[in-house]
Amino acid sequence: MSKLVLRSVAKSYTRGTSVLKPFDLVVQSGELVVLVGPSGCGKSTLLKLMAGLEQLDDGQILLGERDITRLEPRHRRIAMVFQNYALYPHLTVHDNLAYPLRRAGSAKAEIRTRVETVAAQLRLGELLDRRPSQLSGGQKQRVAMGRAIIREPELFLLDEPLSNLDAGLRSHVRGEIRELQRRLGTTMIYVTHDQVEAQTLADRVVVMRSGEIQQVGTPRDIYARPTNMFVAAFLGTAPPNFLPARIRDRAIELEAGSLPLVALPAELRMALAGHDRIFVGIRPEALQSTRLGGGELKLTGRVVRREFVGNMQNIHLAQDRPAEALATLSRLTGRHVTGELVWTTDAANMVERVELGLRPEDLLLFDIHGEAIGLAKGEPI
Repeated sequence: MSKLVLRSVAKSYTRGTSVLKPFDLVVQSGELVVLVGPSGCGKSTLLKLMAGLEQLDDGQILLGERDITRLEPRHRRIAMVFQNYALYPHLTVHDNLAYPLRRAGSAKAEIRTRVETVAAQLRLGELLDRRPSQLSGGQKQRVAMGRAIIREPELFLLDEPLSNLDAGLRSHVRGEIRELQRRLGTTMIYVTHDQVEAQTLADRVVVMRSGEIQQVGTPRDIYARPTNMFVAAFLGTAPPNFLPARIRDRAIELEAGSLPLVALPAELRMALAGHDRIFVGIRPEALQSTRLGGGELKLTGRVVRREFVGNMQNIHLAQDRPAEALATLSRLTGRHVTGELVWTTDAANMVERVELGLRPEDLLLFDIHGEAIGLAKGEPI
């Protein structure tokens, strides 16, 4: 497999409207990188540029030692798996798998051997005589993967391949893709808008917004050290609570309700030097009931609704926040922000009013532009 290098890649469809603004990205050989972001952020366009289905306006694409920027798709040694499987309905599974090799003029003996090998890898041996209409969604996706694998490409591109599957099957096939990628050692780029897929599949995640890369890093690093409020809101089982705050006397004073000042660790006090107003990010799962020894920051609220997720629940607490602050938070995070505080806790917890605590070191701090304060900006892009 080969390393992929993107240099100053840019794409526009109409004058003055950039789908992808110039950026650089390196994907190491054998790495599984997930591109994640909201609809329209440019991730599928980027995949098409790599595959040669679209031509970039500026920049360069290198695959291994080759410059593939202007090569025809058939010469790039890249295989792409689409959202809708793109199987030939009149062909059997065997013939769908063999099709790329027949087009390339491979010998019959080689085709037979490689089809048998790929079918065994993907547990398709008993399905070779069936047509796509006789397959389940998960089986169709495995056939689509097999047709890509059989070409022995240098790079795999997967464009939201699981979006047509139900939740349970999606989780199962996701595990199969990850296991297959590790076993084959393939270089793979996977596009999704599902942050769960991004966190469970990726060696590294690339978070995109409006044609720009916001952050690149491991799922753990991005979750713990988001570079801005948009990234913080995009990854996680539930978005953080974002609260406007003011810096007073080396402490943070939250503007949402009547809350005591919270003394900060020395390293965060140093990072906040020169800041007057900030935003505080609080992960719902970092909050704890003060009855159980929750931290120094105290937040109170009345329960207004509950969302049960298995043995956990997201409890929404009423908070009084100015409409102007909510509008600013919605703009910076890229999602609608309400005046509620969300707490993730055990599903058996049926309290109606609660006091929550948080350790100061668990706070995520952002300036008025939504950029992280006191945190590394992630690894270089």
